[in-house]
Amino acid sequence: MLKRVLIVEDESLLRRTLTGAFREAGYDALSAGSAEEAEPHLFPEAAVDLVVLDNRLPQTHGVDLLRRLRASGSGCPVILVTAFDQAETRKAAEESANGYLVKPFDLARMLSEVGRLLGSRDPEPVLENHDSAALRGR
Repeated sequence: MLKRVLIVEDESLLRRTLTGAFREAGYDALSAGSAEEAEPHLFPEAAVDLVVLDNRLPQTHGVDLLRRLRASGSGCPVILVTAFDQAETRKAAEESANGYLVKPFDLARMLSEVGRLLGSRDPEPVLENHDSAALRGR
């Protein structure tokens, strides 16, 4: 059975790029453009195996969603992603997240981190077909 990954990212190009990359790497990838769109996949119980969560979202910040997820008792692995590497965000990530990446990030590193957290030994490096410049521009 495929591992299910939820990508919560408000930038549509990055969200589509990550969703495609995860699918090509063999994951069942879902996406949401806001914390509110992600909530049905996370509450009352996480229906995904891992969450890639952007911190700067339109209404509810990723750190706030992460705190709610942890308060609900969920141990679902979360990789927090941010373009603004601030001390407060880093502290929240260290306390509650399982990984932390700063934009622009390397897609291969993201897939490797996801594979590590989901117990995959060798996630497939299917990165050649993706425009990594789209990721670097974030």
